[in-house]
Amino acid sequence: MDMETGTYIAHANYFKKFYDLCFKEQAAEYGLLMIDVHVLLFLKNNPGMNTARDITANRGLSKSNVSNALERLRSRRMLRLEEDTENRRIQRIFLSTSGERTAGALKETQNRCFEELLQGFSGEEKKTLNLYFRRINENVTAAVRKREQERRKQ
Repeated sequence: MDMETGTYIAHANYFKKFYDLCFKEQAAEYGLLMIDVHVLLFLKNNPGMNTARDITANRGLSKSNVSNALERLRSRRMLRLEEDTENRRIQRIFLSTSGERTAGALKETQNRCFEELLQGFSGEEKKTLNLYFRRINENVTAAVRKREQERRKQ
């Protein structure tokens, strides 16, 4: 199989650069760091996943960075933490009215970013691309779990 690993890595890096640039001015306007943007968008896009662990596991962000972002956003009253009703050790994270407004504006930017990224793709091509990325994500998730289990055994 001919693998263009350098090309794949370059694509991923260019996408990240493009994605971050989409939010640069808006983040500065709101006084947010990119990690704050990522956290707000994760909570906006995934209301059922509302713990720090959900954010770190699904966005590939470090626990310390997420913890610091949550504290910054909480101190700015953009989100609130609530004790889980079934497990007191779990803190559920919810966007406040202010956080919801900011996350909504960020979501509009995210939508424009992806519209630009997928310009010229047909609906069918977008569905196919989504399917491919979902399969890649499943493969990556399984590979990470396998390596983490192997590392724990050592």
